[in-house]
Amino acid sequence: MYEYEFVNIKNDWHGEPKENEEEIIKKYAKDGWRLHSITPLSTTTGGTTDLKLIFEKEAQ
Repeated sequence: MYEYEFVNIKNDWHGEPKENEEEIIKKYAKDGWRLHSITPLSTTTGGTTDLKLIFEKEAQ
């Protein structure tokens, strides 16, 4: 069985992440999490508003 952690990263009005996603991934990896996926969340006009990072690790 696995457990999951979800992290949203907001984008600025240019569509660039406001936080460094690579640093977030490294931080979670140190705690035993594996990056499962990154999903762009978009508005109805097609612009990317956020990135959703999904991490997983085996449940203890």
